[in-house]
Formats: sequence, C-alpha cells, structure tokens
Amino acid sequence: MKLPCAVVRDLLPLYAENLTEEETKKMVDEHLEECAECRQRLAGIETKTAAPVESGKPLIALKQEIRKRRWYAALIAALCVFIGVYTYFFHVTSMKYVPWQEGLIEVARVETVNPAEYSGSDEDVPKNSGAAPAPTVAPGSAEPAVEALVLNVSSFINGFEEHVTIEDDGTTTVLMQAVSTNPSPNRQTRSYYEQTYYPIPDRLIYGFEQPQKLLWGSPMNGGTEVLPRLALAYYLLIAAAFAAICGLAWAIFRKRNCSWIPRQLFFAPVSYILSHLLLKGTQTTSFFMERDFISILLLTAAIYTLLSLAWQVLLKRRKEQ
Repeated sequence: MKLPCAVVRDLLPLYAENLTEEETKKMVDEHLEECAECRQRLAGIETKTAAPVESGKPLIALKQEIRKRRWYAALIAALCVFIGVYTYFFHVTSMKYVPWQEGLIEVARVETVNPAEYSGSDEDVPKNSGAAPAPTVAPGSAEPAVEALVLNVSSFINGFEEHVTIEDDGTTTVLMQAVSTNPSPNRQTRSYYEQTYYPIPDRLIYGFEQPQKLLWGSPMNGGTEVLPRLALAYYLLIAAAFAAICGLAWAIFRKRNCSWIPRQLFFAPVSYILSHLLLKGTQTTSFFMERDFISILLLTAAIYTLLSLAWQVLLKRRKEQ
C-alpha cells in the first residue's frame, strides 16, 4: 500500500529520529524512492536535527550566569551582615572617657613599695595586686623602696590615659583620664580595687576636660586641658572634596569606555564618608585617633566592595530590560 504525501510528511519527523516501526519505515522508504518533494523535506528535517550539537552552549552559559548571580547575592548579603555586626560591636566595645563623678577614684594612702615587685609588661602593677595597669609619670625607680600613691579605683574602669606636664620649676602635673566600655554604671553595684601609682607626682588631676577633679597636690593657677584630635574632620573634608571631583568626572565620561575609572574612584571616598557616619556619626573629633581611623578604614573596604558588587548587579539588570 502506497502512502499519500500528507501521511508521509507527518511521519517524517519520527522517521528522521528512527522512531517508527519497521513496517512503517519500509512504507516510507518506498514512498521516498518515488517522491522527490518528500525526500527534500526529509533532508531539511535531518539538517535541523543535526544542528542541536551546539544547543548545550546556551544552557551552560545560563547555568554559569545563574551561579554568578547567586555568588553576587551571597557576597552582598555577607557584606551587609558584616557591616551591621562590625558597626554594632564598634559601638558596644569602644572605649569612652568616663566623666568625673564622686567616688570614681579616691586617694587611699601613701605607702612604701619595693620596685622589685613590679615586673612584666605592666611594670607599674605589683604582682600580687590583681589590678589593671595604672598610669606612670616616669620609669620605675631603681631604689630599693619608694613612696607610692595608692588609689581606690572603681572596678568598671578598664584603663587609663595620661598627659604629663613639667613646669619650669620642675613641678610635675599629671592629668589622668579613665576609659571604659560602660561609662555610666549602676552606683549600687560599684566595687573598687587598689591601684598603685608611682613615683608620686606633685599634682594629680582627673579629667582631660572640664569638669576636672584635683586628686593630689595643690591646685593649679589657671588649670590645663587636653584637647581631642581633629584629624578625622580633615580626612572627612578631603573625602568629600575627592568624591565631588570623581563624581563630576564620572558624569562627564559616563558614555565612554573609561567611565569605570572615575566611577570606582568615586566609590572610595563615598565609602569612607559612609563608614565615618556609621561609626562616628557627625562627630569629627577623637581622643582615640589611631583606633577610630583604623576602624573607619576597615569598614570603608567592606562598603567599597559592597558598592562595587551592587553596581555590577544593577548594570546586568539594566541590560536585561
């Protein structure tokens, strides 16, 4: 039985894929021997079925793009978490100056101490004191025994900073300032430890700024203060100026191939400004200059990476629209 062309044309896709029964295949073969038009149609079908050899390349590219997007999303999420956690712990663990309040530090007594009891990196602290390192105004004396000032220090104080001035007549004045991660503790739970301070200065004053408290010696004529450092303010102004210049260059060259250079340069000062605002807010002075500046730089690197990745994601989405 001869098959009509219409039936053969319906069977040709299955015939080309060798999916027909043997009897059907023989009937199609007989028809193809006599029908040039069906043979031509079969040749076209076979050409199309041979082409998908490279059809896997778009699928591989799609998988790679999906994998890249997942990596971008994971990195952006990780950076956001890091920035949030880093900012939180900076504020929680950052040292703050403790303003003067009654009972914060008291002079207990003057006693004779043996410098041989002082050892290790904290040469100011007796081995058996168990106290935090105290400020000193001069290296330990080589004498067998020296007089030392014993202070009762509130236990929530984590450490001290000091500033020493020596007047023309040799009078030594020490400004000491306590630092703590919790500058406002509950007074009802306050406890004390003894802190040995030697050699004894002529005058010991608590507080770098007003209000100050004279702990030892005679009052000063006119008083003295320690001013915070202003370098963070200068760095912030430089970053703002650099951001303005790079932003203008980016706007001018935005349609050129080199536009990525001013763009990446623009992200750097913007990242520094954002980092400063997260860690220091609008405050531009610092008594802990090195610590604050290094912390800002570390967070700047994370924000810079986040901005760069986010911009790449935004560019990809624009191309797809």
